Amino acid sequence: MKKIRTAVIGLGRIGWWYHIPQITEHEGFELIAVTDRMEERLAEAKEKYGAACYTDHVKMYESERPDLVVVASPTPFHCEHAIQAMEHGIDVFLDKPMAMSLKEADEIIAVKERTGRKLMIYQPHRVTAQQITLESIIATGKIGRVHMIKRAATDYARRNDWQSLIKNGGGMLNNYGAHFIDQLLYLTDFSVRRVFCLMQNIASIGDAEDVVKIVMETQKGVTLDIDMSTAAAHPIPSFIVYGSNGAIISGNDGNESVFHVRYYNDSDLGELALYPELAAQKRSYSNFEEIPWVEESVPVSTQKELNFYDKCYDYYSLDKDPFVPIAETREVMRVIQECRDIAGWS
Repeated sequence: MKKIRTAVIGLGRIGWWYHIPQITEHEGFELIAVTDRMEERLAEAKEKYGAACYTDHVKMYESERPDLVVVASPTPFHCEHAIQAMEHGIDVFLDKPMAMSLKEADEIIAVKERTGRKLMIYQPHRVTAQQITLESIIATGKIGRVHMIKRAATDYARRNDWQSLIKNGGGMLNNYGAHFIDQLLYLTDFSVRRVFCLMQNIASIGDAEDVVKIVMETQKGVTLDIDMSTAAAHPIPSFIVYGSNGAIISGNDGNESVFHVRYYNDSDLGELALYPELAAQKRSYSNFEEIPWVEESVPVSTQKELNFYDKCYDYYSLDKDPFVPIAETREVMRVIQECRDIAGWS
């Protein structure tokens, strides 16, 4: 297997704990260099991985000439780091969110098209065991036509780190929203007709939003409902999918390792005729029908989880189609920008 000579920009949480372990454990990648502003982090990378270390990413581009650069720097630097890498003839794997704004995202895309370099965004929620299990349940058709998907991440935390500040690209919309918007559009059709959004700062010590409500309607009429909050003392279910014949729920009992499914079979329903008279039968708005619900529990199996870096290797080395097409990422960035504009947080 040909190894992709890979460099990583940024040795913070996402670079150190997520990207570098996956790179070093994958037989298709070779970690050759890292860059960071902090000398102590570079020394740690040198000792543990033996990678060439730089404080200047441009010098690293020119000296090491990697095949691929993983941009895991803070969001304000994504545009600069990605563009400079592609202009040096290097492919880019860019952490989410793609950029600080739709304008920056379009600048990155323009350079990709001009240079002909490969570019893909890290959207790991597409390959989680929970996501794949949910897809498989929906595909059975048991709950009928899906008309609403609700996604939530809620807890209470008085955040005071760099991601609590607007100037750093912080806030729940960039942090969780970039994942959840992509996740729900991936489950549907990546075509949004309308967007509604509210954003607030409630518990965070910084000035970025820590409460976000997004409602989207797809071109096919599916409602996508996202709640993200670090000012919620009581959590709400992480997933609810409503269909014409039932529903799927996860996290309602604090257990994220199982989906609870409730549905009925059309063949088990009796005949029901419309009663249009204004005088309701028995002075009741109930039709006294008992729905024959079927209850199932579907465990989330970690064996179903996919390795995102396998998808990277397919794209960057084997020239397969990108697992996250850039057009889909731009739609995520467009929705994020529209959310900010609608909520007055642009």
